[in-house]
Amino acid sequence: MKRDRILILLITIVVVAALAVFMSKRGGETTQDDVVAGEGTLSLIVIGIEGLEPELVERFSADGGLPHLSSLMEEGAVGRFASLERGIDVEIPWTSLVTGMRPENQGIGGTRISRRGEVVPSPLVPAHRTVDTIWTLLSSAGRTVGVIGWPGAWPVEEVNGVMAGPHSRVILDQYHNGDVSGRIYPESQQAVLDAMYPDPSTARRVDLGRFINLDTMNPYEALIGQNYVTLANSYVGDAAHAAIAQRITGDPGVEALMVHFLGLDGVSQRFWHYMEPERVLGGVTLTTEAREEMLVQAETLGVVIERYYQYLDETLGEILELAADDATIAVVTEHGYKGVELDWVGNPRLGHDMHSDRGVWIMKGPSIRPGARVDDCEMFDFAPTLMRVAGIAPAIELDGRVLDEVLR
Repeated sequence: MKRDRILILLITIVVVAALAVFMSKRGGETTQDDVVAGEGTLSLIVIGIEGLEPELVERFSADGGLPHLSSLMEEGAVGRFASLERGIDVEIPWTSLVTGMRPENQGIGGTRISRRGEVVPSPLVPAHRTVDTIWTLLSSAGRTVGVIGWPGAWPVEEVNGVMAGPHSRVILDQYHNGDVSGRIYPESQQAVLDAMYPDPSTARRVDLGRFINLDTMNPYEALIGQNYVTLANSYVGDAAHAAIAQRITGDPGVEALMVHFLGLDGVSQRFWHYMEPERVLGGVTLTTEAREEMLVQAETLGVVIERYYQYLDETLGEILELAADDATIAVVTEHGYKGVELDWVGNPRLGHDMHSDRGVWIMKGPSIRPGARVDDCEMFDFAPTLMRVAGIAPAIELDGRVLDEVLR
């Protein structure tokens, strides 16, 4: 009797396994929510990471961390350039990175003549952009594009593909505007993608536990106030952009993907002093109690920046899985970070003057010379070089030049 039960169990297992193999080969039916991106379909991937600091990439990669970022830097070409002046709107340099034009020559970030004949700043909206971007040139060439969260692309514009606005803008617009057309293009994608922008307030502290040191006493007590707000906004926004990138690569499907991640910038500004507490405390006069409290918080929050780099590296790896074998990959930032500066009396300027004056791009692909380095290029050289690699040509002469020295 016992032997019969065992035999029946074995037969059941075999039947279930065979059915599973049959269904996997057949493909089965998928619902709208089951659609995922297919592998190896993207010919061009451009990742913008606000506030990426190459020196931190090298530091955090020392023990095998950040495998995707470090691999791109080692195997691809790297260019460093001077950032634009401080204090300008972030949309201006990020637009220059995709147009190859100086702010005054692209319609966004320069000036214009008003109806009264006065010289006034140009509006920071795509409708006033006077030149092409990488994605508009690709669209005109008949290639499908996906543009997600790119600064200077709000409200969204018509493209041959999909465009979705930055998370922070979309969330704000959802509260005040019932018209989704300015947030997402085309209309066929609006309902699905608009629902993929979660409100940062929905993030629980336990969801953010991966970014802090949980081995300290009551770690979540340090993740309060602005610490929680900054980390929640950063993580939720970047996660939304990553999820949308996966989604549109699978449905409706695109050939070129451009996605921007803003979170690292806020995380770097907010948590840098926890990463280097002794340097900051060295110039500040505090009571013993306040100093000890700061150091206790640093034990929990001192790892936030490194772990956010790790998160972005994992996200980058997931997106790279969507690349075709002959794809071109580019990672770019318009500024890095030099850390917390001290004022003339030695007090830390938390959140002020922390940006470095240098940006960096990394490119890898069949047309890129491995290991090439350019330390004196300009921000405006990124777009024309990428356009050449992508096989598209602007209709006008750009302010930037093609960096032939990094091309095969």
